[in-house]
Amino acid sequence: MRRRRNDAAASRRALVEAAAVLFDERGYHGATVREIGERAGVDPALIARYFGGKEGLYLAALEEGQGPPAPLDPHDVLARFLANSEADGPSNPICLAMITPTLTATVRERIGGLVGRRIVSPVAEELARRGVDRPDLRAELLVALALGATLTRSGGTLPALADASLDEVRAVLAPLVAALVEEEAR
Repeated sequence: MRRRRNDAAASRRALVEAAAVLFDERGYHGATVREIGERAGVDPALIARYFGGKEGLYLAALEEGQGPPAPLDPHDVLARFLANSEADGPSNPICLAMITPTLTATVRERIGGLVGRRIVSPVAEELARRGVDRPDLRAELLVALALGATLTRSGGTLPALADASLDEVRAVLAPLVAALVEEEAR
């Protein structure tokens, strides 16, 4: 299907849809701006125009796209963070944005809202359903644990962690995750 030349809304939507597919298939670094533009059937230069660059498009794809549903089980949340780190390494824009102290308030709210909607809230709701005390705090601590393990593993400064398999890291962290989300209030 061909788009009209000046249909900005259709071009923007096509870029978000193409980016969502490619980011899901290849990760942030594996998907190129050129490929996204080609798949969308538009000039890749429009990515800078509509989104400010690849990072902005990535955020838009996460915010506007459906993507796979977030896991509800805390062990699965950790597993997904670790698996995604294998694809994107430590420079995934969301991970970097969550740890950088230099974000503007607007970007911090955007990232916090995105992570809250897609990960923290669903997990907190599941923990509340299980009767866990302070489910919101525990869900955020789970994300912080997963993010910390992911970034430290990817950084390679701790060789045992960097060299361990994903299954081994998950197995070692499993009791910690279980303790974090146990059903009895402490």
